[in-house]
Amino acid sequence: MTNEQDYIITLKDVNKWYGEFHVLKDINLHVKQGEKIVICGPSGSGKSTMIRCINHLEEHQEGDIVVDGVLLNNDLKNISQVRKEVGMVFQHFNLFPHLTVLQNCTLAPMWVRKMPKKEAEEIAMNYLERVKIPDQALKYPGQLSGGQQQRVAIAAVCV
Repeated sequence: MTNEQDYIITLKDVNKWYGEFHVLKDINLHVKQGEKIVICGPSGSGKSTMIRCINHLEEHQEGDIVVDGVLLNNDLKNISQVRKEVGMVFQHFNLFPHLTVLQNCTLAPMWVRKMPKKEAEEIAMNYLERVKIPDQALKYPGQLSGGQQQRVAIAAVCV
């Protein structure tokens, strides 16, 4: 039998409204550590809103969201704790155009986690290899295709 500690993300009876529009209705979700899931549905069905709620970029009005044992409520300490560990890749990748691919991947771990530059670069190169673009590390985002930029964004949130 699975218990609550087995899940890295739990949504229980989550509801969110935009004015009168009830965008998230009694959402329940359990995601285990390492599990890969897909959130799919038609445009406007609440997929992005739900994902933004998991990182508390949007506030939900009812229900509980727990990420790695941390209850997401209005406690700024909890929000900060979750945001340090949860990465998101948006449809627009928000890469810094004046930084190389490697610099885009190492900026957050060096600033947020105070990771040494060499360690951040080693980890970043590992993820760039995993997304099959290590040879692009010294290029700038404008020199890459859209798909390559997306892979840079994915590598950056993993570092």
